[in-house]
Amino acid sequence: MGALTTAGPRIHRHPRRGTSWVRFLGLHMRARLVPYGVVAVALVAAVSWAAAGYLMDRPFSSGPDARIPVVVAAPLVCSILLSMGLGGRDELLERSTAVPWRAVRAGHVVVMATVPGVALALTGMRASQTYGAFELVRNTAGFAGVVLLAAVALGAGLAWLPVGIYAGVVYLAAPRDLPEHTVWWTWPLQPWGTTGAAWVAAALFVAGLILYCRLGARAGHDHDH
Repeated sequence: MGALTTAGPRIHRHPRRGTSWVRFLGLHMRARLVPYGVVAVALVAAVSWAAAGYLMDRPFSSGPDARIPVVVAAPLVCSILLSMGLGGRDELLERSTAVPWRAVRAGHVVVMATVPGVALALTGMRASQTYGAFELVRNTAGFAGVVLLAAVALGAGLAWLPVGIYAGVVYLAAPRDLPEHTVWWTWPLQPWGTTGAAWVAAALFVAGLILYCRLGARAGHDHDH
C-alpha cells in the first residue's frame, strides 16, 4: 500500500482589516483624483508665497494689509480644488456597495483639508499672525466648510459656486475698517486677533464635515446607508 498522506486544512491569509482599509482609502483617493489635487495645492502654495512677497516688497505697500488678496484667494482656490473630488461619477452606484461611506468621506475631507492647510501655513510663516499663516489656515477651513455644505445642497459639480460668489462679494463689499460686529460675514478678511472670525470658520468646517459625512454630495440621499 502506498503511504497514506493527509492534507491539513488550507490556511487562507486575509489582510488585516486596518491594512485593507488604508488600501481602499488610497484607491478611493486616486479615483477622486486627489493626487492631482495635491500637486495643484503645491503650485497654489508656491504662487501664494511669491505673491505675498511681491505685495509686501512694493515701495507703496500698505504693510500686512497688502497680503489680504493672498489670504483670501489662496484658500479659495484650494477649496475649489477640494470640491472636485467630493462626488463620484455614479454616486448612486457607489452607495449601493457595502462600504462605510461616512468613514471614507471623513478620511477624504481630513486629507484634502489638512494638505492645503499645512501647505499654505508654511508659505505664511514669515508673518504668522498678521495676514499670514493663521489667517490662511482659518480661511482654508472656513471655505472648505462652505464647499462641503454646498456639495450636500447642490452636488459636487456646483459645490465651488457658492464659495466663489461669497468670497468675491466679501472682498468687494466689506467695509475697509472691518468692524467687529461684521465678523459673521467678513471673517475671511479679519485679522487673526478677531477671535470671532476663527469661531465662524471652525463652525462652518464642522457643520460641513458632519453633514457631508452623513449625507454625501447631493445624489439620492435616500439611498445612502
